Amino acid sequence: MRFLLLFLLVASLPAFSQRQFPEIDSYGGVYPIPEAEQLVDPNKKYKVVFDITSAAKNQTTEMNPSFESVARFINLHGLAGVKKENLDIAVVIHFQATPTILSDESFMMEYKEKNPNTEVINKLGENGVKFYVCGQSLRMRKLVDYKRNSNIRVAHGALLALSHFQSQGYSLMTLH
Repeated sequence: MRFLLLFLLVASLPAFSQRQFPEIDSYGGVYPIPEAEQLVDPNKKYKVVFDITSAAKNQTTEMNPSFESVARFINLHGLAGVKKENLDIAVVIHFQATPTILSDESFMMEYKEKNPNTEVINKLGENGVKFYVCGQSLRMRKLVDYKRNSNIRVAHGALLALSHFQSQGYSLMTLH
């Protein structure tokens, strides 16, 4: 009996060392943590607004790592048994992260590369994530006339959008 238990434990170790993508394929991989205390209620509704301000080190060729964090948040909740329908997520993009919202065509015109954020933004959008870009940042960075990713809505300002969502009961997650 002891041998069988030891065999089952050893045989299951690879499953715990492999990243999983329970909700968002290819982004935000998470590891099962069998010893973790269950902190979330799978039946509760979670409302979160992410504040994204930073750019990737090389924003013309690298995906913004903050989008990976949003996907990881969704996958962690999925791993914990929370259904996507119980997640209400908004993302507010401004400051150095503003160019991430450009369409591939606009990004190509401005940076001579395809937008490395398009796929993850589209995948998150398909999974119910709402995206807002700061209208102030669009103007300050002279990007207002460029075509945006179709998942992106424009807010008057990031400060307004963040305060709006917080007043609606969303928890603030700041990503730098």
